[in-house]
Amino acid sequence: MLYDRPYMRQAPEPVAKQISAVRILLIATISIFVLQQVLNVSFPGIGGRQNLFLTDWFALSAENFKELKIWTVCSYAFLHSTTTILHLLGNMLGLFFIGRILEPLLGKQQFLILYFSGALVGALTYLLFHFNGNSSVVGASAAVFALLAFFCQRHPEQPITLLLFFVIPLTVKPKWLFWGLLGYSIYALIFTELGGSAHVAHSAHLGGFLVGVLYFRYVYNGKSSFAETSKRPNIEMPEWFKRRKKTAAQTSYQVNRPTAGNQDLQKEVDRILDKINASGFGSLNSKEKATLDRAKDILSK
Repeated sequence: MLYDRPYMRQAPEPVAKQISAVRILLIATISIFVLQQVLNVSFPGIGGRQNLFLTDWFALSAENFKELKIWTVCSYAFLHSTTTILHLLGNMLGLFFIGRILEPLLGKQQFLILYFSGALVGALTYLLFHFNGNSSVVGASAAVFALLAFFCQRHPEQPITLLLFFVIPLTVKPKWLFWGLLGYSIYALIFTELGGSAHVAHSAHLGGFLVGVLYFRYVYNGKSSFAETSKRPNIEMPEWFKRRKKTAAQTSYQVNRPTAGNQDLQKEVDRILDKINASGFGSLNSKEKATLDRAKDILSK
């Protein structure tokens, strides 16, 4: 038929392209930042200060955690400082440039697991050092640091170009960027954050770093090595199948038709084969087994 030919068939409907996890996170985080600004303008706090509704319910702090606002260990990553756009801009640029490399590599689900694990462990690390404090933390820095640490572990020698202070281009290998940021975060945690003079949660950054390293070594690399070295499992056949196979092998006799001078032997062999089909090979006595052996030798000639 003419319409059965390939060039006459209707083309299949294109599959709807799924929205990437990076785009979803960007849209959600930027939208919440806009909402923060709208609340500050439309419903300012006392004395014209910023509206604290989102901070009170979704920012990370020891007070919120003690009040069982458990969701804040992840929700804080969608909030950012409203006093400057640089906080949001830095995190979203990191999410965009690193995320578009890692998401195709990991897949959407694993990418989101890495991202939110970084936020979660970053939050818990911050609370470990500030459980009795009264400050709050917002921002996706810990989650982005998890992506950055994973990227640096995955591509340690691949040169990348950064915009220092969003202006000066700087080309560096990821391995040196990793060690530089790790060393600075440890230094800043000890000498500024714990001293109360820092406005950046370096402890949360270190938590994100830890997640990126552990995910690369024990999830990403562990999964790959397991796939390469895993052996095919041995399958043990059930007993009933073994017995069936054994019985079939025992009863699969092929006997050539005897000549006219061997009619009696033929009848005896037929009787023995019928007995085997009915009761199995084990029901034969020694004489019947000997008859089969003799018939095999005679009839195979």
